[in-house]
Amino acid sequence: MPAYKSIPYEEISSSSLGKCIDLASAALGSTIVAVTDEFFAPATNMINPAPPLHCPGRFVEETGAWMDGWESKRHNPTYDWAIIRLGFSGFFCGFDIDTHYFTGNQAPAASVEAAYVPEGDVQAPEVQWTEILPRVNLPPNRHNVFVLEKETSVYTHLRLNNIPDGGIARFRAYGNVASSWPNDISTVVDLAFVGNGGRSVQVSDEHYTPGSNLLLPGRGVNMGDGWETKRSRVAGHTDYVVIRLGDKGHLIKAAIDTSHYKGNYPDKILLEATSSDKEVPEAQSEWTTLIEKSSVGPHDIFYFDLPHTDKAFTHAKITIIPDGGLKRVHLYGVRSGGTLPSLPMSIPTKVENGIVIS
Repeated sequence: MPAYKSIPYEEISSSSLGKCIDLASAALGSTIVAVTDEFFAPATNMINPAPPLHCPGRFVEETGAWMDGWESKRHNPTYDWAIIRLGFSGFFCGFDIDTHYFTGNQAPAASVEAAYVPEGDVQAPEVQWTEILPRVNLPPNRHNVFVLEKETSVYTHLRLNNIPDGGIARFRAYGNVASSWPNDISTVVDLAFVGNGGRSVQVSDEHYTPGSNLLLPGRGVNMGDGWETKRSRVAGHTDYVVIRLGDKGHLIKAAIDTSHYKGNYPDKILLEATSSDKEVPEAQSEWTTLIEKSSVGPHDIFYFDLPHTDKAFTHAKITIIPDGGLKRVHLYGVRSGGTLPSLPMSIPTKVENGIVIS
């Protein structure tokens, strides 16, 4: 039986989970591929990256009270389950099985299993499922956070068991992406992309939305899936996100996306990079400027050819001046040890899962 401990939700950032991302999030492309029952509310709600909503008095004609989560019918003699295909395979360190606003209809218990099925039918009889979180009790209307004693193996699918039935508002599966690099080390890749292992490790302000959104796939749907800080009223103020690259590499071209930010994009941006063996570079780290203070505009993508391509970096820092919002940051380059393409590099026209297709 895998060992775990329960911690308060407020301690996530200071625990091992604070260095992880939610691999089950729909924002990463994770999807529900099978579910036993979702009579009252669909399982897809569980992997919505937004917090659950509470709408007392709102009803659905056919089923009753509207609930922002997954809720199955009553009286299951065994248990319900939902299978999640992860947007990116990865290792797991813990979970938050959130029962907010399910006050008497929550799932009283749950467990988590995992499988590695990169191709084929995950429900085939020969698929081996491994329990990675044993049965745990779920009190109502709260976060239920569990930290694993040891990081798991790499998996492509999770099965959340709802024991025996009821509601779960959100399911967060904290872990890290298992990067799958091209065989050719000289292939140009987006070294900041979450699917290549890029992670935000330090953020100055996340008043509206988290800095980790900068590294997500796609261009999103609105300002809610970018990074936006509160307005500053102090002269000389700046905000920033420090990105740990998926691998050490040479940065060639940056793409700064301000999609959906039409009146609250930054006045200017600044990009720097450094090399460090720490999760977060130390205060005395020397940062190399790759983009001098430069203007960007509303709802567009701005490309920059980067200097110092002879240097290999582990971290980048995007600074916005003085504040505002960005949708995505792409840092195209070649992993350390690879051969650089002819420079200047043309604007990528086809990128699949963070890999530039020639």
